[in-house]
Amino acid sequence: MPDKLSENLRAGQSDWLPLAALFTSVFAFCVAFGGLTPLIALTLEARGVDAALIGLVVAAQPIGTIIAAPLAPRLLRRFGTVDTILLCDAVSILSLILLPVFMSAPAWFVLRLIAGLAGAGPWIVTETWINAVASSGGRGRVVALYGSVMALGFVVGPLLLTLLGSEGPLPFVAFTLLYALAVLPILLMRGRAPKLDVAHKTRYAGILLAAPALFAAAVLAGVVDIAFFSFLPIWGLRNGLEESFTVLLLTVFVSGNIVLQFPLGWLADTIGYRRAMFLCGLVCLIGPGLAPQVLAMPWMLAAVLFVWGGAAWGIYSIALAALGLRFRGALLAAANAVFVIAYEIANIVGPPAAGAAVDLWPQHGLMAVMAGAAGLFVLIVLSRLGRPLTLKE
Repeated sequence: MPDKLSENLRAGQSDWLPLAALFTSVFAFCVAFGGLTPLIALTLEARGVDAALIGLVVAAQPIGTIIAAPLAPRLLRRFGTVDTILLCDAVSILSLILLPVFMSAPAWFVLRLIAGLAGAGPWIVTETWINAVASSGGRGRVVALYGSVMALGFVVGPLLLTLLGSEGPLPFVAFTLLYALAVLPILLMRGRAPKLDVAHKTRYAGILLAAPALFAAAVLAGVVDIAFFSFLPIWGLRNGLEESFTVLLLTVFVSGNIVLQFPLGWLADTIGYRRAMFLCGLVCLIGPGLAPQVLAMPWMLAAVLFVWGGAAWGIYSIALAALGLRFRGALLAAANAVFVIAYEIANIVGPPAAGAAVDLWPQHGLMAVMAGAAGLFVLIVLSRLGRPLTLKE
C-alpha cells in the first residue's frame, strides 16, 4: 500500500484524491448503465419483441454478475487493483460496441450476459478499494457519498436518454463513450491504488453466516431498488392517482436516495452501523403502511416516499461501510463479492415476487411485499444488535 495512504489511515484520514477519482468513475458508469437499461427495453419493444423476452435480456446482466462475482477476488489477486478494473471494463466496452451491430434479442442476451460477467470485477474491486482507503472514523460518510453518486448517476442516465432519444445508433454511442470515460480516472490513479490482499481459499457460506444482517441489507436494498421502481406507478394508478403524479413520486423517491445518504452516513459514524441500519429498517417498515394512509395528501405522500427512499438506499450504503469494518484484509474482497451477489439475486427475484403480489392484491400487494422484506430485515438486525461489530458497538 502506498506510504501516503498508510500515513493517512494511521492518522484517521481518508485518502480523498483516489476517492474523488473513484466517485467520478462510478458516476460516469452509473449514468451509462442508467440510460442503457431502458434504452435496451425500448429498442426491443419497438422491434416487436415479447415482454417476457425483453425481461430475460434485461435480467442477463445481473445473472452474469452473480456468476462472476465469486471469481472477482481471484482476478484481483492475479492482476492487481487497477488492471482488474481495466481488463473487465475493456470486455464490457466491447460488448456495448457490439449492441448496435447485432440487433437480435438472443444476441443481446449474450452481450448483456458478457457485460454482467465482466462488470462484477470493477463493481467489487471499486467498493473494496473505497473501503480500503476510507478512515474508520468517517467510513460511513465516505461510503454514503459513494451511494449518493451512484443514485445521482442512475437518475441522470434516463434523463440523458430522453434528450438523445431511443432511435438510431446515437444513444448507444453516447452511453458507450461514457462507459469508456469512466476508465480514465482509474488510469490516473494507477500509482495511488492500494494493494488489496485476497485470501487464497474462501468459504463464502462462512462469510454469509458471519454477518447475516449486512447481507440482508443488500437483499432489502435490491428488492426495493428494482421491484419498487417497477411497480410504484402501477400501485399509484390502482389507487386512483394520476399517471403524471406517480412518475413524479419516483423522482421524489430517488431524490431521497441522493440527498439523505450523507446525513445517514454521519448518523452511522455517530451511533454505530447496526443501530443506524435498524433505524433505516424501521423507516422501510413504516413507509409501506403509511403511504396508503396519506394517498389523499400529495405532499405528505411525497414526504413519506422521500424519507423512505433515503432509508432504503441508506441501508445499502451503511451495510457496505460496516462490511469494511467487519471483514478486514484478505477477506474484504470476498465479503464484497457475497454482498454484490445478495443484491443482484434480490434484483432478479424481487420483481416477480412483487408482480405476483400485485396480481393477488391489486391495491396493496406491492406495499405488502415491501413491508414483509423490511420486517424480516429488522428482525435479523435486532438479533444481531448485542453482538460487537466495531469498537463503538
